[in-house]
Amino acid sequence: MAWGRAPRAALAGRHRVQLGNKPPDGYRSMVMRQVHLNPITASVVHLTAQCGEGAVSTATGFLWSGGPSQRYLVTNWHCITGVNPTSGKSLSATGARPDLLTVRYLIGQMGTAMYQTIDLYDADGRAIWQVHPNAGEQVDVVAMPIAPVPDDPMDAMAPLCRPIDTLEFTSLESYVGSELFVVGYPRNLHLIGTPLWKRATLATEPGLFADTQDLRQQYIDCASREGMSGSPVILRHQGLHNLASNPGESRIGSAVDFFGIYSGRLVDHEEDPNLDDRLAAQIGIVWPRPLVETIVQKGVRDRFRRDGQFEKSIEQKSPRPA
Repeated sequence: MAWGRAPRAALAGRHRVQLGNKPPDGYRSMVMRQVHLNPITASVVHLTAQCGEGAVSTATGFLWSGGPSQRYLVTNWHCITGVNPTSGKSLSATGARPDLLTVRYLIGQMGTAMYQTIDLYDADGRAIWQVHPNAGEQVDVVAMPIAPVPDDPMDAMAPLCRPIDTLEFTSLESYVGSELFVVGYPRNLHLIGTPLWKRATLATEPGLFADTQDLRQQYIDCASREGMSGSPVILRHQGLHNLASNPGESRIGSAVDFFGIYSGRLVDHEEDPNLDDRLAAQIGIVWPRPLVETIVQKGVRDRFRRDGQFEKSIEQKSPRPA
C-alpha cells in the first residue's frame, strides 16, 4: 500500500491514506517556518473512530516499534470497539460500533496533516488488533499492526511521528506523588494539531504493580477529560533523580520516561449521571509500560466481533503452590 494524495474514496485496502492538502476543521493556516516540537508531542496521534463515514468518537494513540519494518498503533480497547470492557455496555448513545479508524499525523508543514484510515476488521469480520494474552480486553490496551509510516526527515510533508519506545528516555524510578503528564486531546482540543500536556500525579504505590489480576492498574490524580483515552503518560523528574536502570545511581537535571497509557477515569460522572463522586472522577487509570510491551510482544488476536455479543474475558487464576 502506498502513501499518496489520492482522494479517500479512491483508496482501497486495509490501510487507506489521504494526505491533507488543506487544514482540517479547527486548524489555522500557518506560514511554513522552523518549529521545534518536543519529540513526544510529535509522536502522539489523533484518532477518530468511525461507523461508515460518521464519526463515533475521538481519542489519542501513539506508535510502538515491533522490529525494523513493523509498527503498532497503541490505544485503548474501548476506543476502537465502542464498548465498555467492564460492563459490556455501548459507549455511544446510538449503540454504534466503529468499523474504521482514522489516524491523524503531524507533519513538518505545520497546520496540515497526513491521514491513515484503517479497517478495524478483516474480510471475515475478525478484529485486527492484539490484546493481553491472559486478561484480554480487561487490560484496556490494544496493539494494532499498521503499515510503516513514511520516514524522510528532508520531506516537509512526511509525518513527524516516531515510535514512542524509540525516543530518548531516561529509565527513572517512580514514587507515589511523582509528577506525570498525560499527552493527548481532551475534548478534541489542540493547537494546530498538537496535543496538550495535562499534569498529573501518581496516586498509588508503583511498587504494587504486577502483571496479575487486580494489580495491573495504577491510579493518577488528574483533571482528565474524554478524548484523552489512549494517551501516553510521561514521568518527569527535575533536580536530583534516581535511575531505575542502575539502582543507587543518581543524576541532577531534568529527565523524562515513558510510564504507561491512560485509559479513562475511575468514575465517569458524565457516563452515569447517578454518580456524584467528584473526587473519584479526578482519579484516572493508567496501564504501566510492561503491559504495553507484553501486548506487542506476546499479545493474541482479539476474539471480539463487531456484530457479535460481547463476552467478557475470564482470566484463569494460577494455581496456588502446593
